[in-house]
Amino acid sequence: MFVEILPPNVRKKISAGEVIESPADVVKELVENSLDAKATEIEVEISKGGKRLIVVQDNGIGIHPEDIDKVFLEGATSKIREEKDLLRITSYGFRGEALHSIATVSRMTISSRYFQELEGWKVEVEEGKLLSKEKVGMPVGTRVEVRDLFFNVPVRRKHLKREDSERNRIANLLREYALANHKVAFRFFSNAKKILELPSTKSQEERASDVFGGRVETFYGEREFLRVKVFARRNVTKGKIHLFVNSRPVDSRNLKDFLRNLLGYKTLAAVFIELPPFLVDFNVHPKKREVRFLKERKTLTLLREALKEEKYPLEEEFLAQEVKPYSAGFEIIGQLEDTVIVAKSGDYLYFFDQHLLSESTLYKRLGREDLSCRGALKAGKTLTQKEMKELIEEWKRAGAPKVCPHGRPVYFRLHLKDIYEKLGRVY
Repeated sequence: MFVEILPPNVRKKISAGEVIESPADVVKELVENSLDAKATEIEVEISKGGKRLIVVQDNGIGIHPEDIDKVFLEGATSKIREEKDLLRITSYGFRGEALHSIATVSRMTISSRYFQELEGWKVEVEEGKLLSKEKVGMPVGTRVEVRDLFFNVPVRRKHLKREDSERNRIANLLREYALANHKVAFRFFSNAKKILELPSTKSQEERASDVFGGRVETFYGEREFLRVKVFARRNVTKGKIHLFVNSRPVDSRNLKDFLRNLLGYKTLAAVFIELPPFLVDFNVHPKKREVRFLKERKTLTLLREALKEEKYPLEEEFLAQEVKPYSAGFEIIGQLEDTVIVAKSGDYLYFFDQHLLSESTLYKRLGREDLSCRGALKAGKTLTQKEMKELIEEWKRAGAPKVCPHGRPVYFRLHLKDIYEKLGRVY
């Protein structure tokens, strides 16, 4: 009814081919299908690192009964119809290759109940061939079971990584999709043990805090046709940039290097870039992880401008919080070892590196790392309350840069609630 087999003239324009090389590839394709089906709950279960069993279950709209025995055929898709649809892709899946590729290298069972039907249907497929089809009682949604992955391709099965490595790849994958879909609840089990549980959240910021394991900073920028939003947790042991274009997780080494220099190398960050669909080409690689911007130079220029002049008013971020009154601006608490300035703003306690604070301000003014570094205030200098206040005010006027020209964080902050909780008090 909705699923059709793509005509040859469209299929030859698609970067398809072998998309299944590991259990994580299976989970990726099935989770994308669940998200496209408007699921709000997705549960993933694996056994033996996914080599023995992979189950992805959702509460999406389900598969129409007339389509249940077509979805695993080569070129079967409901996402696009003609060649020009490739220039306006808004769904995760579109190639008509995922279920087909999985079905040809496994023993697969698909059970699904369409939201307008009273019962569901189940099909069993082995090596891409339909074995059976029958009615089944089940809730609305879809459940896909993939057993004995690569049982008929022993060479590929031999090259799979260890169980814990495959499990970790899947967990990281689910965290990325969770960052991009905060209203969706994700659960992940491995060998019957719960590995990950991320309930739905009211905001992207809350989801980023859950995934990154601590409070995050939020800032955004906008230029012409581009919008960017960043959720970052600084001063972690090992930083990582999660990059999303139109909510799809993608890889771009050059862009990630640029973001690391801007945000700092000890930063966990989720960076969301939004562009009109016709300016983005996801049809570059079978796994859809690579992306091509149709106006790449213009896009990167706008991104740099947007992030360097991001809208992040330090005081205004607290206005939406229902907390006890506070005075706007920074209240200077003192100086630690003539190196760190301690100040309070809103519900946060800030620890500024005075050298980096001065250096980042000078860099904004001079535009040269060598001059800004040599001319900046050094660590080890005793400052008066007035000098510390002026230093922070100058930094704010320079746009409140988060990192110095070398990528080190200018400040670290703690929420007062966290401090009170450590002391056994209520804030």
